[in-house]
Amino acid sequence: MGRLANLFNRHSTDDRLLGGKLSPDSGQGKERSEQLTSSHHRGECARALRELVEEAAKPSPSLFNANLRVHRMAIRDSSPLILTLARELEELPEVDPRGVILADRLVRDGDSPAYARDDHGELRTAVEQAREALSRD
Repeated sequence: MGRLANLFNRHSTDDRLLGGKLSPDSGQGKERSEQLTSSHHRGECARALRELVEEAAKPSPSLFNANLRVHRMAIRDSSPLILTLARELEELPEVDPRGVILADRLVRDGDSPAYARDDHGELRTAVEQAREALSRD
């Protein structure tokens, strides 16, 4: 499978896991859940969240950063929660894959409230939802 097709397949699988249409306990859902909850993936996601906070703390966008422009004020306001989410990703002994998906999308999804031009508390809410889902039983 090509790299782009693989990316779309993962996104679709993640959507089905989030919506409860795919079980994290068998087949394709189990395989993706194991990837998401691996220490490697959790560490990458935590690092990306910290980098998001670091980028927002800069007085102006990085010239060498090709990423979407971050919503600096919303991220700065939510930075303690974002950093707590990053720490929990790395330190919790077990995590729910749905929480990892939500945390990952905060950074990697262009529609994330971290990149929205207008924020009315959506980023804080999204971070809280990711934290809640991360430790859901």
